[in-house]
Amino acid sequence: MNAGHIFGLALLIGAVVPMDLRCLRRHGHPDPVATVRLLRPVAASGFVLAATCGALLFATQATDYVDNTFFRIKIVLIAVAVLNAALHPGLARLPMARRRMAALLSLALWPAALICGRLIAYS
Repeated sequence: MNAGHIFGLALLIGAVVPMDLRCLRRHGHPDPVATVRLLRPVAASGFVLAATCGALLFATQATDYVDNTFFRIKIVLIAVAVLNAALHPGLARLPMARRRMAALLSLALWPAALICGRLIAYS
């Protein structure tokens, strides 16, 4: 389960980062629509795999995880990141200011959740 969780995270972060970076580019650069269209299913598959394996890992020590501050922060960060993605399904087609805001928020939230997940083991 741990390996599945890590593989899912690799797919998710590995797709989200280039997608968001492409969406941050100014006009005049290649249109990000094709990149988002290509990578969004990879990110979604990674999220489903990470969430499924993460839920199974959680079930093994639920009481310990619920009391862990980093775990609770991680869950909030993931919820906000998923909400950001759900509110901006056509990210590449948004006006530039809104696209940049959504991409920057995504680039902050997903790695922050990843870091909090790693810190769970140290608290």
